[in-house]
Amino acid sequence: GSVRVRPGGSPGVVGGLITSSRAGQPPHEHGAWAVAGCSKMSTLRCSQDETFSAYFTVMLFDSIGYELYAQDLQETNGSMGLGIYCTLDLDRAHAVGKEILVAEFRPTKADSERSGASDLLVVSEGDRETVGDRWRKRGFSGILFEGTELCVRVDCIAALYRRDWQKPQACWPGLARIVASMREPPFVIDDQTVETDAAWAKALERIKAHGDKQVAETRGRLESIWQQNSEQGGSGSCAIS
Repeated sequence: GSVRVRPGGSPGVVGGLITSSRAGQPPHEHGAWAVAGCSKMSTLRCSQDETFSAYFTVMLFDSIGYELYAQDLQETNGSMGLGIYCTLDLDRAHAVGKEILVAEFRPTKADSERSGASDLLVVSEGDRETVGDRWRKRGFSGILFEGTELCVRVDCIAALYRRDWQKPQACWPGLARIVASMREPPFVIDDQTVETDAAWAKALERIKAHGDKQVAETRGRLESIWQQNSEQGGSGSCAIS
């Protein structure tokens, strides 16, 4: 992954699994999209502003401060086409050897004027090469593959924050903006917040624990959906709660 740096800026229940059965639908009706040769592919319908979390790995320069901006992420071209590649597997993220960030993303955003995309495509391992990057052309916000791997559009990422911060400098204004951009922040920073070194260290611990918890919850939901899709061969439908 990559992120470009700029001097300013601001950071920005479970849907049903619907079978893909026929082609020729416009992008906003992609729940009925079929691809020749694909037997295990379904649409995960996401409620408006439903939020998921995943790990994003990136190489960052030491000169970059604590605060990062979701809109500054640069999409990369990988096996599933252009997008932001994330994982729900912490061990896999560590193995990359880069900085681990937590990204909150909303596949069906209330203000998705830029792309008009929504929902996630769920594809089995055997159908990955057949689908490729066509999920974008059909109006999906992202694709779930290998059970724990995701590729999403950059504009559906609503919050981005560091999992770890080893430098001694505190950045309360940046942390306040990050917390404000999160769907369910673990705490609130306001004019009553005591900005001591001890409070900063505690805030970082809580942010890290919160991110890991949110990713674990997302994994519990999405990995089971992917497994169900693979086992059922893309047939049938279900509601997840």
